[in-house]
This record gives sequence, C-alpha cells and structure tokens, in this order.
Amino acid sequence: LDDFTFVYKRELVFMPLFGWYLWATGQISIDRRKRSSALMQLVKAARGVFAEGRQLLIFPEGTRRAIGAEPAYKAGVALIQSDSKIVCVPVALNSGVFWPRRRFRKYPGTIVIEFLEPIEPGLGKSGFMQVLADRIETATDRLVSEAFAKDPSLVKMAQAGGCP
Repeated sequence: LDDFTFVYKRELVFMPLFGWYLWATGQISIDRRKRSSALMQLVKAARGVFAEGRQLLIFPEGTRRAIGAEPAYKAGVALIQSDSKIVCVPVALNSGVFWPRRRFRKYPGTIVIEFLEPIEPGLGKSGFMQVLADRIETATDRLVSEAFAKDPSLVKMAQAGGCP
C-alpha cells in the first residue's frame, strides 16, 4: 500500500498515541452508533480518497472476531464499491491466532497478511459481498490452519479460551 486512508471506529481516537496519529493524519473516523449517517459519511469520504488517487483500507466486518465465529460483513464496503466502481483487493490475515479479540495479551508467532485476487466492479451488492466473503474466509481459514500446524499448542490455547 503506497498512500492509503484507514477507516476506523471513532472510539480509537481516544487511544493515546495511536488515536492521535489517526486523527492527525486525516484517517476516516466512523461513529458506529449512527449507522445510516455513518454509511453516508463513509461513502462521501471514500469518494474524496479515490479522487485524490489514494487507496482505502477498510475491515469489511468493522471489528475483529473470534476464530471460527460466523462472519458478519457490513454493508459499507459494498456501498463504497458500488458507488465508486473501483477494483477491490481483499486481504486475509491470521492475526486473531496471536492477538485474540478483546484480550490484552498477545501470543508469539508470525502474523501473515495475504493480498487476494482483486474483485472487479459490476457484480452488484449481493454478488460482490458473496465473492468478498468467499475469498476472505477461504484464505483466512487456510492461514489459521497453517499457523495451528506450525504450533499445535495454539490449538490447545484456542480450545481453552486463550486464543479467540
């Protein structure tokens, strides 16, 4: 990623240093309590980002989830894609193995980030969401399985609630 803008939940701006960085660098803050106005704000902000020739980094679920939990992709990413007609590059990662959701403790290991096959515009919102979810979930499941295969103790931690 050369020049990107990050979409983040508004609460993160209150984190010392990291929150200040997000605010000072003009990243896009979303107030998740105001769903419909937040979606319109997000689409408008994305237009500005793309008009500047920049990239937009957004987590389509809006939050991290436990490994094995059902995905819950949000409509915002589909609205942005259908509005802008841009190519979407999905990303899969295994960070949940080493940095569990809602836990301060992090576990040693290698976080893998994998850029997946781009999704061209024109699929419609539901078609886009299906392709996006299929690609991300398939790749993420593989990355998590690979992490567990390299260190079987991670599986035991996950079963005991130590990992997500």
